[in-house]
Amino acid sequence: MTKRLRHFLVPLDGSRLAEVVLPTAYDLAAACDARITLLHIIEHDAPATVHGEPHLDNVETADAYLAAVAHREQRTGVPTTTHVHTNPAHDVARAIGEHAEELGVDLIVLATHGRGGLRGLLFGRIAQQVLHHTATPVLLIRPVEGEAAPTLRRGPIVVPLDGTPAAEAALPLAQALAAATGTHLHLVRVVPTVQTLTTGRDPAATFTPIATAALLDLEETAARDYLAEVADRGTGGVPTTTEVRRGEVAAELAAAVTDSEAGLVVMATHGRAGISGHLAGSVATRLLSRLDRPLVLTGADGR
Repeated sequence: MTKRLRHFLVPLDGSRLAEVVLPTAYDLAAACDARITLLHIIEHDAPATVHGEPHLDNVETADAYLAAVAHREQRTGVPTTTHVHTNPAHDVARAIGEHAEELGVDLIVLATHGRGGLRGLLFGRIAQQVLHHTATPVLLIRPVEGEAAPTLRRGPIVVPLDGTPAAEAALPLAQALAAATGTHLHLVRVVPTVQTLTTGRDPAATFTPIATAALLDLEETAARDYLAEVADRGTGGVPTTTEVRRGEVAAELAAAVTDSEAGLVVMATHGRAGISGHLAGSVATRLLSRLDRPLVLTGADGR
């Protein structure tokens, strides 16, 4: 049975940058028949202003702000509650994670940068730290300066895979999102080329390019077989397509998202260790910097 997403947590710091997530969060919540909790964390020793906007450093101001946002979003029909973390927090990521666990939410929605404790919300920092403190999936949206807040696109959901069970942990969540939004999954695996390995300073690719090329061609064939096997294994009744691309992983994943006109990308992460397997290291960071669509990170247990 496909899992259901019933409750989203949206941390806000009072800035317009953080609010960029609201159209997508409410669009997705409406599609999932979910409710939203708007959260503000009172920070310890917070600056008075950032980006020329007053900081929400007291409960009364924060309550009024969240209430105004909830009132503004009434038109969506999505049930909304608000909560202010009143005890000044030294660790905003931990506080977000703890609230996610306490409230039993199914998804945390964050901008990739904001203000106050969220001002460092660049992937690999607060976002990874939130994943460290909770098994709850995190949906990241990258604001683009000068552009309107994005709404949810009704395209397929791209799931990058690398052949490992850890990466496949993203599938249940991706299935749930696809079922709710009435779209299909697009499974993508990227196989390097000799050129990308050489650029990455792989010694074998540099000194044995012909042999490396032959091995990579075999890997491409194996990758196609693997994706077909994953699709045949079943994806919760959700229609599924597959694609193998060649080149640099982040660049090709971004191209797959654009070419397929995807609405979301869903990837698995270990939280502490970062993205698993072939998707390890800075791939998610580089991918996020190229995306104009939300990236959802879920834990290795598929929550």
